Amino acid sequence: MPADAVVADVQTVFYTEWFNRVPEMKMYRFIPFVVLLFAGSALAQQVDVNGKDFLSGAGDAKLAAIAQQASAAGKSLEVTAPSYWQAKVAAKLHAGAANVPIKENDGFFENVLVKMVEAAPAKPAAPSADASAAKAAAEKAAAQKAAEEKATQEKAAAEKAAAARAAAQAAAAKAAAEQAAADKAAAEKAAADKLAAEQAAAAKAAAEKAAAEKAAADKREAMRNSMLKNLNGGRPAEGDLQAGQLLAGDVVYVDGDLRGVVRRGSSRLQFYWLQGDLNLERIELAPNGEGRYTVVRAIDMNATPVLRTRSGGTLAAAVPASGSQARKSLQDQYADGREVVDSLKPVDLRQGDTLYTGQGAALVVRRVGGQLARFWLTGSLDLGQIGLQSQGGNVYKVLSDTIK
Repeated sequence: MPADAVVADVQTVFYTEWFNRVPEMKMYRFIPFVVLLFAGSALAQQVDVNGKDFLSGAGDAKLAAIAQQASAAGKSLEVTAPSYWQAKVAAKLHAGAANVPIKENDGFFENVLVKMVEAAPAKPAAPSADASAAKAAAEKAAAQKAAEEKATQEKAAAEKAAAARAAAQAAAAKAAAEQAAADKAAAEKAAADKLAAEQAAAAKAAAEKAAAEKAAADKREAMRNSMLKNLNGGRPAEGDLQAGQLLAGDVVYVDGDLRGVVRRGSSRLQFYWLQGDLNLERIELAPNGEGRYTVVRAIDMNATPVLRTRSGGTLAAAVPASGSQARKSLQDQYADGREVVDSLKPVDLRQGDTLYTGQGAALVVRRVGGQLARFWLTGSLDLGQIGLQSQGGNVYKVLSDTIK
C-alpha cells in the first residue's frame, strides 16, 4: 500500500477514536479544529469516510462530490478500502460520475479514503469474441464496400476510356472520311482539269493542224498560181500528164512537190501538171538549172531505171516539200519514217557521212557518238568529185572534209 494511503488510514482511525472519547457537550470546542482538518483534506483533493458512515450511507454525498470533481477536472480517483468494500465504493462513486476512472487499493482498516490523481492513459479493453467478430465483419464489410467502390470506379474509368476511344475512333473515321472525300474531290478536279487541258490541247493541235494544212494548201495554191502565171501566162493547165507520157523536149519544172511540164505545141507552149512518182535522177532527165529538167527521151516506166548519179553529174539538192513523195520516200527508207528537220550545205559534209539521193533531194546520215543524225542537203553538189565515192545506186560515201 502507498505511504500516503497508510497515513490517511491512520489519521482516519485516530480521528474516529478520538471523537468517540470526547463528550458531546465538549464537541463545540473542537469544531474549528475539525473544520481546519477537513479544509486541509479538501485542499489535498481527497475524502475520508469511516466505516460507520460508509455502511450507513452518511458518506455517500462526499463520495459523489469528489467523483463529480474528478470527472470535471479530467482526473482519476484512487480508492483505498478493504477489498470487500471496493465494489460498493465504486458504485457510490459512479453514482456521482458514471465515467470517472477508479484505481483500487486494498486497505487494512474498515474506512474509505478517496483522492484525486492524474488520470492514467486509458488502456484499450481487450475485445470480446463478439466484438472481434463484429470488428472482423465490419472490416470485411468495409473491405467489400471498398472493393465494390473500386470496382465501380474502375468500371466507370473503363467506360470513360472506352467512350473516349470510341469518340477518338469516330473522330478519326470522320476525319478519314472527310480526307477521302477531299482527296476524291481533288482527284476528280485534277481529272477534270487534265481532261479539259487534253481537250484544249487536242483542240489547239487540231486548230494548228488545220491552220497548217490550210496554210500549206494556201501556199500550194499560191505556188500553183505562181507556176501558172510564170509558165502559162496565168491560164489554166491543159490537163495532167504521167511520167510515161513525157516526150523528148518537154521541160519539167519542180517547186516543192509541184511539178509542171511545159511542152512546145504547134502554135504555142502548153502547160500540164505532172502526176505520179518520177525519180528526177533518171538519165532521161537532164538538169537545166535550179528546179528545171529537160526530157532527153521518152521514159519507159516498165524498164529498170538508170540514174545519172551512177556516172557522176551535178545534183541541185533542195529540201523536199512537206508531204511530198520525195520527202516521204527518203524518210521512210533512210530515217525510219521519222521527220527530218535539219539541213546542211555541201561544204558542211564530213568524212564518214553517207549521202542518199532521190528526186532532186539528198538525205545525209551522220554518226554522232552512238546515235545517227540526219540532214537535208541544200545546194549544188558535184557527185563526181574525188571526195565522194559511189556505193552503187543512189548512195555516196563522203571520204574527206573538203567537199565542195
